[in-house]
Amino acid sequence: VPMIVLLPTQQLDAMRAWDGLPGLLVKLPGVGSSLAKVINWLVLGQKRLFAWPNIWAKREIVPELVGKLEPLEVAQLALDYLEHPEKLSEMRSHLKSVRGKPGAAQTLAQLVKQELQKDVM
Repeated sequence: VPMIVLLPTQQLDAMRAWDGLPGLLVKLPGVGSSLAKVINWLVLGQKRLFAWPNIWAKREIVPELVGKLEPLEVAQLALDYLEHPEKLSEMRSHLKSVRGKPGAAQTLAQLVKQELQKDVM
């Protein structure tokens, strides 16, 4: 399914919900906001891929908008895809090339069923 991945960093308060040490550190009074900004800066500086299809392909297939996002920028990108269906078709084709074979859920269900039947017999 074609998509646009949005990772807005202007919502630093979302980091307060993190588990583990980073979540605890960003909750510290006086230190938390600064630490959240440093974490954001470090993550953005890596220029890495965040969306799973892009990670699997080791290149950008689906657009990733990361940083301080503006609604107009997001809307313009979405409109561009809607006005150029060939871009959506190309993205769909690339996504199909990086996914696994179809039927994984059915195969998993069959394996679980077989294991459960072994336990009953």
